[in-house]
Amino acid sequence: MTTIQQPAAPQQRTYGNWRRGERPGLFGLGPVGTGLAFAVMVCATGTLVVSQWLALAIAVGGMVMLLPLAVRFHGRTGAQIIAGHVVWQLGRARRRHVYLTGMASPVSLSHRLPGILARSLLFEVETGLREPLGVVVIPQSRHYTVALRCQTEGMELVDQPVLDQRVGRMAAWLSACCREPMLEQAQITVETTPDQGAALAAEIAQTTVPNAPAAAKKVLADIIRTYPVGAAQVDTWVSLTFKPPTRGRWTHEAVCAEIATRLPSLIAGLHGAGASVVTPMAAADLALTVSSAYDPVTAARPGVRPAPGWDAAGPVAAQESWDRYRHDSGVSRTWGMVEAPRGSVYSSAFSRLTDPDPTLLRKRVAIIYRPYTPAAAAALVERDRRDALFTAGKKRQATARDTVDILAAEQAAHEEATGAGVTRFTVLVTATVADADILDEAEARLMARAGEARLTLRCMYRSQAAAFAATLPTGVVLPVHATIPF
Repeated sequence: MTTIQQPAAPQQRTYGNWRRGERPGLFGLGPVGTGLAFAVMVCATGTLVVSQWLALAIAVGGMVMLLPLAVRFHGRTGAQIIAGHVVWQLGRARRRHVYLTGMASPVSLSHRLPGILARSLLFEVETGLREPLGVVVIPQSRHYTVALRCQTEGMELVDQPVLDQRVGRMAAWLSACCREPMLEQAQITVETTPDQGAALAAEIAQTTVPNAPAAAKKVLADIIRTYPVGAAQVDTWVSLTFKPPTRGRWTHEAVCAEIATRLPSLIAGLHGAGASVVTPMAAADLALTVSSAYDPVTAARPGVRPAPGWDAAGPVAAQESWDRYRHDSGVSRTWGMVEAPRGSVYSSAFSRLTDPDPTLLRKRVAIIYRPYTPAAAAALVERDRRDALFTAGKKRQATARDTVDILAAEQAAHEEATGAGVTRFTVLVTATVADADILDEAEARLMARAGEARLTLRCMYRSQAAAFAATLPTGVVLPVHATIPF
């Protein structure tokens, strides 16, 4: 009698080991706050020989000054929150939250982009590829950004080993980004919009001959009427932001030429990570994409919309509120990642978050990576390892989270030593609706989808305009433009 053993089902891979970089210190103050606390104690002790009341005043004043640095809410100190309120109120008093262009505007007659992108420029470069390349330049931060439009293959009817291979090649691509000398940021954005059937109707009208059979015309008319129901358009961009070295005279032409030489290898690395076709976005495509984000209702109307110039890609009017951003025909709200999913996740963790939502005019999910150089990564993982050991050692009894943190730091140090790259990453989600009254309903649905991925999101209060611009393929690096340091 022969026994045939069935092969075991392949085990699905899991991913994780994300760590939030925090420096240890006394009472949660961090290194800088701890140094200030020691300085206050030394000053108070030194003045005891002069006056006890003076020493007491220094000690009390130091405690009042350091208390906002010790208290944290959602990863931010009390001092940062207080400073944010003050800066926001000063900006409102100076009317900086309102933007108006056109004939009645004191700012600009043309419809330029607002806020961080107000001084941005757009160049078009011939790279030797099939399409010209649009380069967005932000002069105040010396950032040059190129955008790549990707046709993704999706996850439907794809075997799990193929998905694991795509994730591995994506990790190899991110590791290659860490070795790009001028690369500051890599951003992957997935935008979904309800498809009104305009493109399908235009294609059918263009290809239908006048003497076509009546039955064929009736079938095509039924397709135009029924196909757009429940359909959605999905666009995926990869934005690469470069910054030239401070040494040397780097002109715009020199930087664009340098980027063009590095782009083919970065494009080749995306092909195995789930992108079947990768096309550099030209200047007209970039301007039309940005303009459609600020005026979504006009962009969704049937017909071919001409691409505006970069000076006309902005909104006619925009107003930033505490938790929303009104721009032309839409109202948007942007959320940022507070905490990455704990533990291990599967390759489909963010799939529900990026799925189309027919009730929204537009939705953008942007995953932003800021790679470390190999030298900085080596120093970082060793520092994190020492910090994790110090945090656990200063407690009488280490918690389970301390133990897990030590294991994660040890694994990160081992993987970096064997050639892996280290990147910082965050997630921004922008939802655009036609009426502000349904923003809360849209937020409830998005929070439910984020909960399925165990991703903690929080509204970007007082920063809605900047966060909205950061989800576009324009290369906005938020920490560089932040008024208050993180």
